[in-house]
Amino acid sequence: MKSFYRNLLLGLAVLLAAPALAQENDGAFFDGNGGITASNLPTSIPLSERKPILYNNPRADDIVWQQVVYRILDLREKMNFPLYFPEVASDNRQSLFTTIFRLMEEGKIKGYEYEAEREVFTEATEVKFDDIIQKYGVMVSYDIDSISGDTLGSSINEVDIPNKDVVKYYVKEVWYFDKNNSVFQVRIMAICPKIYTLNEDGQLEGSPICWIPFDSLRPYLAQQEALLTDKNNGARETMDDLFIKRKFASYIFKVSDTRNRNLIEYNIDADQAHKEQDRIQTMLINYEQDLWEY
Repeated sequence: MKSFYRNLLLGLAVLLAAPALAQENDGAFFDGNGGITASNLPTSIPLSERKPILYNNPRADDIVWQQVVYRILDLREKMNFPLYFPEVASDNRQSLFTTIFRLMEEGKIKGYEYEAEREVFTEATEVKFDDIIQKYGVMVSYDIDSISGDTLGSSINEVDIPNKDVVKYYVKEVWYFDKNNSVFQVRIMAICPKIYTLNEDGQLEGSPICWIPFDSLRPYLAQQEALLTDKNNGARETMDDLFIKRKFASYIFKVSDTRNRNLIEYNIDADQAHKEQDRIQTMLINYEQDLWEY
């Protein structure tokens, strides 16, 4: 009888300890093999469950002022390194272009033709992924059946993605004032990777690949982490955070106006263009400041 009660108490102790042990291991930093399980440092939410921050979508009648702005985001600037590196995917991270490339390859997002004067996102202007890899000479590996010689499938190796050649992006955004909520906001509408390749003269020449509606990209950027600094590997945010919190460096090259010109077209030199960039940026800041009395 004593043996029975001893076994009963031992069984109850095991049952009570199991949930506590499972709770302790749930979201643990190390796994059973000594590896790091928390890839989305420093939070414990799995990246696959991360969602983009929801936008407030105002009524059109409540927008009393707006300005469409075009920027150039240069990945060679240190602040933009988290969007460029790693050049080859590693450590649960990949570059912004690699993310876009893989999403287009899988048919999860669509790209649209780049036009200097306007952006049209319709089926007629959709860019096919096969056309992109052919245009820029991306190497494709084919799996061939050894007996029949039939093509079983194709794939693109990580090292063959032309990530190193994409060093700039065009960013289209709109600044607006919502009178109903009394807020001055900015929202990214689309981005366009720009690839640099050698032309017939052996000179580097930039070519915009395609426009990508930013809202279609955000759910995937929210699940793609970026390493912000070399000093702390735990200081990671998602790529969506970098854009929404505007943790990137860029400069204005065009605003939507009656003549639809970029800054180079109506400024005689680079110095005058820089002054115009500063004027536009100051105008955007001053508009918000002038809304309120202090």
